[in-house]
Amino acid sequence: MLDHQLILLATPRQIGVLNWRPGHMHWLGEFSASTEGLAAFSKIVLRHAHLPVLLVVDTVDEDYRIDVMPHVKGRPRDELLARKIKQVFRNARFTGAWRQERETTGRRDDRYLLSALTDTDWLMPWLSVLHRARVPLSGITPLALACQHLLNKLKAQETHTLLACRLNNSLRLSYYHHGLLRFSRLIGSDTPTQIPGNAADEIAKTQLYLTGQRILPREARLHVLLLDPSGQLNNAQAQLNADPAFSTRLIDMDSLARALHIPDDFLAATPEVAPLAAIAGETIHLNLAPPELLQHHTEFRWKRGLHAAAGLIATLGLIVTAAYWLHAQDLDNQANTLSQQRQQLDARYQAIARTFPSEAAAPEQLAQTVMLAQQLDARQLDSHSVLAAISPALQQAPDITLENLHWTNDPLAPAGEASIQIDAALVPFDGNYRAAMQHIEAFIRNLQATPSLHNVSLSSSPVNADSASTLSGKTFNADSAKAPAARFGISLVYREVRS
Repeated sequence: MLDHQLILLATPRQIGVLNWRPGHMHWLGEFSASTEGLAAFSKIVLRHAHLPVLLVVDTVDEDYRIDVMPHVKGRPRDELLARKIKQVFRNARFTGAWRQERETTGRRDDRYLLSALTDTDWLMPWLSVLHRARVPLSGITPLALACQHLLNKLKAQETHTLLACRLNNSLRLSYYHHGLLRFSRLIGSDTPTQIPGNAADEIAKTQLYLTGQRILPREARLHVLLLDPSGQLNNAQAQLNADPAFSTRLIDMDSLARALHIPDDFLAATPEVAPLAAIAGETIHLNLAPPELLQHHTEFRWKRGLHAAAGLIATLGLIVTAAYWLHAQDLDNQANTLSQQRQQLDARYQAIARTFPSEAAAPEQLAQTVMLAQQLDARQLDSHSVLAAISPALQQAPDITLENLHWTNDPLAPAGEASIQIDAALVPFDGNYRAAMQHIEAFIRNLQATPSLHNVSLSSSPVNADSASTLSGKTFNADSAKAPAARFGISLVYREVRS
């Protein structure tokens, strides 16, 4: 699962490990800061090296500063924060800045919470184990930030809230303004805070410190939430409520278990999981880890992103494949349906064809009969019209004698159209072929002038004008024998003129 992770609670004396995923958590135990404890912790880490790790630190060696800086973005803001952290925390390695809100008046500057771990020698052995196992460390954050998410789970609505949380024989006092962390301090077990009265005194001292630093307004009433599974802070409630500067509420384990959706017996056995369960799956606003420790987690996120993209592509491929398969099945069903319909139609046709009478003639003969019937039904060309169209041209050329005239009707041609071939001769002919061709051309022009005659052309000539032929013949004069006639042929198309 994408949100599965290990959450570690590290203190100078020990480290606890929580295996968490949504709806399920398992406490893997606590390991002391000894050689045996480090070895046992290393085995747990190696067993879960594929999971991202969030490290929550609980130590007195921490510092918090509130600072207001100009509102900038991008690289200028990073440079501004780097200079400010360097100025405030000197050479501290584990530092972080959290932009909490923007002021509503004046220049509308940004309000930042700056934090650092001032002493991390006790933390380095645990980090060495994580680094050797190449664990994807997602961040290092203080316990006070985890307690902020705990307040959100408890739906604390007060403006000024001080959470007094007693875990691992230590008392942590954290101040929140409108639910945002402003200050936190840890009081170790070597102080006299194990006495209930001293816990109330420490809370009062913290209230005076916050007022002196102008973190808490002087007239503000501080709402104190007491969280102590051991019950040692119960008597401090009455003492604090006697002071009008405080209002106190005790958080019982049943209410805490319901808010965190944790079984009561599991929370009672391991109360340390309360802040860890609250911060699990949440965005880390204040990360104190230097960039070099987050390199494995960056690689882990890239791998997880690539795997998610590959899974998405594979899912889309499966969806598209399924869609095409369903479409192919639909086409196959349609083809089968059409095939069945075709078979049914063929069967019906065969049944009807069997009722037909036997054929008296072959199909080719029937086709010829139909074509002959169409030709007989077609309108026959009137010979008088054809001769009437040609006669004017013949009358204008008395020296041309008509020898033959025939026409053909194309069955595919329109009605009233025929192809005509004219065979004629030039009589008398004195052997002058030049004069004969002039008479023939004049005759052709007269035919072309007739409206019903088209495509008039000379099909045969008394003179062979082919350049490849051999010149031969005889010449005649007036005193010689009679010269032969100059015969020629003309082809044309006749179309009836419809008025």
